[in-house]
Parts: sequence; structure tokens; C-alpha cells
Amino acid sequence: MNPDALRRKAIEKGLIDQETANSLDEKQCLQLIFLPGFSTKDQISSVSGRGVGMDVVRTNIQKLNGRIDISSVPGEGTRISISLPLTLAILPVLVVRACNQPFAVPLAMVREIITIDGSAIQEVSGKPTIVVRDEILPLKTLAGLLGWEPTQKPYFGVLMQSAEKSFILAIDSFVGRDDVVIKPLQNIRPKGVAGATLSGDGSVVLVLDMEDLLASSESNNTQTRTTDMIAT
Repeated sequence: MNPDALRRKAIEKGLIDQETANSLDEKQCLQLIFLPGFSTKDQISSVSGRGVGMDVVRTNIQKLNGRIDISSVPGEGTRISISLPLTLAILPVLVVRACNQPFAVPLAMVREIITIDGSAIQEVSGKPTIVVRDEILPLKTLAGLLGWEPTQKPYFGVLMQSAEKSFILAIDSFVGRDDVVIKPLQNIRPKGVAGATLSGDGSVVLVLDMEDLLASSESNNTQTRTTDMIAT
């Protein structure tokens, strides 16, 4: 999608004025497609041109407490990402351990599990990284993302694929795969926690919202120290 074309079309339809249009950056221009009444079609048909499609999509996603993001490169393509709360379904998870506590991460984000060799960790721009099949990946400890002090050097890494990037989530150990029903936490919603579930032995396991946890970590400028990663 062409941001300038979207800007012009929104002005033509009277959805924004010229001053507002001039203040929009490219990402904000892409958001114009969600305005009620916006359409790039010049002719109205039974299926397009009325400007209600994307507006309805976003409204219904927001009703589910979800979000929709859009990115586009002219001449290459457009990607639309929809994120919904994890509490809407039974969720396949990987149960891992950090700081002597179990946590569940969405299995859909897990590509593989690796062992972490301290000698393979490299520092790039002051941040720990590790190479997996010629791909340089940032290394983030689960303890660090949670804002906790690590109780040991992590020996395992989970290669995670988020909406925007891949990274290695360093953990102390892993328990295994499970299918869980997520229960919302009463009167509290910690950053990066979607809810809780019960393990087979009856203990409580927090289910992590990794996208939220990453966003919270980046906004707080939380960083994993390379020295926290190397076992002695």
C-alpha cells in the first residue's frame, strides 16, 4: 500500500483535513484504512467500496481485547498481524522453569530448544547474542524479562518467533509440552502474564504473554547482561 495514496484518498472522502494529513507519518497513514467510510475503490459494488470492511474488522478485534497491526512495503506486499488474548482458547504451551518457578509459553512461538554453551555467546552492541545455523539471534533471559534476579546460569534456550523477530529465551530447564485452559488472574494483570493454569500436580503455572512481556521489557529498557549468561 502506498502511504501517500492512502493520505490523498482520506482527504478526498473528507475523513481528514490537509493539516492532519501532513502530520501523519507512513505508519499512521496505513492506519487510515481502519477509518469508517474509508475505501480505495472509486466504484461501489456489493462487496467493496462502502468503507465498512476494515473498520468492522478492527472493531470486532477490539471487542475481544485484541489488536491489529499493519505494515507494508510498496511493490513488495502488506502484512496484517492480528493478536488476540490467550484466554480465548485452550492453548498448547511449553512449560519451562526459571528462578525455581514454572512458566508456560505459547507453543506456537516455539521453533526449537537448544542447549546454551557459554563459550558460544557473543556480545553485539553491548547485548548477548548467539549464532544458530548462521543466524545471529539476541539472547534474553526469562528471569531478566520478568525483572527477577537469576538464581543460576541458564543452560537451555528456547528459539522463539515473535511477530517481528526471532530470539533465544534463556531458561533454567524445561518440563515439557501441555495443553492448558487459561484462567484470568483476579484483580491483577501483571505485565507479560496472560493468566494462570494448574499443572498435573495441582501447582499454579503462570502463562506468559510473550509479545506483551517483550514490549514491556523494551519500554523499560530491560537488558540481559552477558555475564548473567555464562556458566562458571
